[in-house]
Amino acid sequence: MLLLTGTAVVASGHASAAVVFAHDFESGSTAGWQLAGGQWGVSTDGSRVLRQSRSGAPSARATAGDAGWAGYTLSARVKPTSLSGPSAAAGIVARAGYTLTLRPGDRVELARVSGGQRTVLASGRLAVRTGRWYDMTLRADGDQLSGTVTGAAGSATLTATDATFAAGAIALVTERAAASFDDVSVDTLPPPRDTTPPSAPGRPELLEVTPTTATITWPASTDNVGVTGYLIYFGGQFYEDYFLRQVTSNAPVTVPIGGNTGATYHFSVRALDAAGNMSGFGSRTNFPHPPTVPRVAGDATAPTAPGTPVPVSGGISWAPATDDTGIVEYHVVHAFNIDEVRVRAIVPGNVTTAPISPASTPNTVWVIAYDASWNASRSPSITLTPPPTPAPN
Repeated sequence: MLLLTGTAVVASGHASAAVVFAHDFESGSTAGWQLAGGQWGVSTDGSRVLRQSRSGAPSARATAGDAGWAGYTLSARVKPTSLSGPSAAAGIVARAGYTLTLRPGDRVELARVSGGQRTVLASGRLAVRTGRWYDMTLRADGDQLSGTVTGAAGSATLTATDATFAAGAIALVTERAAASFDDVSVDTLPPPRDTTPPSAPGRPELLEVTPTTATITWPASTDNVGVTGYLIYFGGQFYEDYFLRQVTSNAPVTVPIGGNTGATYHFSVRALDAAGNMSGFGSRTNFPHPPTVPRVAGDATAPTAPGTPVPVSGGISWAPATDDTGIVEYHVVHAFNIDEVRVRAIVPGNVTTAPISPASTPNTVWVIAYDASWNASRSPSITLTPPPTPAPN
């Protein structure tokens, strides 16, 4: 039976090996093989086998497969029936030029054959007898070669490094020998694991902001294989990057932004590829904590600035801002230090006081006025100091 497929199995982002060629000659056919030198034919040896019977042929070769095959393992059963003379050999070939052969004198050999010249890359000792089957495998992975021969008396493994042949078909060979071959198969090797992360995505673009959501997109990442997804992060302080959602593309996406008290929000994005490699964070897009009322389009005039906050019992007060369409909301911003800036109070536009808890360390407060179109203006800031320590009794 001859099986030629291009099937690959992909799971969890990693490519697996696949059998791309198998032939056990039970069909009695040599279709798919190019036979050269010697005398080739299918015969019976318990089961049907491919036999090269002309022991005096200087070189006989049965070639199959694809010249573009690069990383793979070739396996076959080989039975020398005549192996006399110092140059006799029977075995298998990977990438058209790497041979693993049985030889007289209890030798196995891994060699490179190029331009008719054989260069021995590795050799070993193993009892080699005619009339006995040997399991032979030859693996070519990049410039790493590994051949194993297993017989009744044991096994031998040969390894070498050689980059002469990057790809090539398979072959069964004899040199001044006769042999039978059976159960030929080729397994492709999984490609090297991808360890290259995608490039960082571009800075997100805000397409729309509502009191509770934001719609964003961003310039796409690139990857040596392909980007498979993006991770969206959100925060309200410079040290915050909370994972929000995973998406498959940079198409516009609407995400929630409610529940964070940061005075300024930000988005950033990371990219993923199929191997699970993750890019660094892309540049952040920052935007102010939005008002709690829906935005009304059409007005571009900002309010006047609110007055400088004044400490009062339990909080602060300020002089009202003015606006051509009216103030809808004030945000009271409390900055404890450079990395902790929060909206501590949101009050309607007709209210000009807000509670602020006593400070434990010096910190800063200011007020932002918003109109219905979310145009904003900011008051001057004041520094709140801790209340005096009561005198001991």
